[in-house]
Amino acid sequence: MGVSRSTIREAIKILSARNILEILQGSGAYISPRRGVPDDPLGLTFIYDADRLAIDLLDVRTMIEPQAAMLAAMHATDQQCSELRGQCSLVERLIRSDTEYEAEDIELHKKICEASGNRILINLSYILHSSIKKTIIATSDALRDNNTYIYHRKIVEAIAHHDPISAYNSMMCHVGGLREYIASKIAERQKTSE
Repeated sequence: MGVSRSTIREAIKILSARNILEILQGSGAYISPRRGVPDDPLGLTFIYDADRLAIDLLDVRTMIEPQAAMLAAMHATDQQCSELRGQCSLVERLIRSDTEYEAEDIELHKKICEASGNRILINLSYILHSSIKKTIIATSDALRDNNTYIYHRKIVEAIAHHDPISAYNSMMCHVGGLREYIASKIAERQKTSE
């Protein structure tokens, strides 16, 4: 192409810094799964009130994720439904065995966004799902058995049965339940500090 090696190296370095390419030492350069989304585009690392941040992120998730689940129920392929069921089962096994499940929980929500068929939602999922860790911390993981475990299955089955209304409602209950728990925790803390 008439371009020097140093120019190519510099271009790869810039694309890697922008999360467009991912460099795997000894293997090569690959398209990044982050799709160019910056590491912290919303500046969340500079917000120090963890519970309040968890509420704000859950508010945004409430605006977006039920719609993503509804779109997934309308557009998911048989292959995507199968992958969602497998991922949901993996999260359930990890919860039952009291094992760290955060990364797999994030992967499940990401797969739901992918199944929606909306490319913007797929990119937003990298931002939104940073809240999953914050939510687990803010709830002290107290809702994993009576919210996460139950609603993940309901969401996935609604998507697999191509039932958009149930998918929407189940996701709304899942995210809304987490939000209400954290909001009541903040309210209780404010009462005791008065």
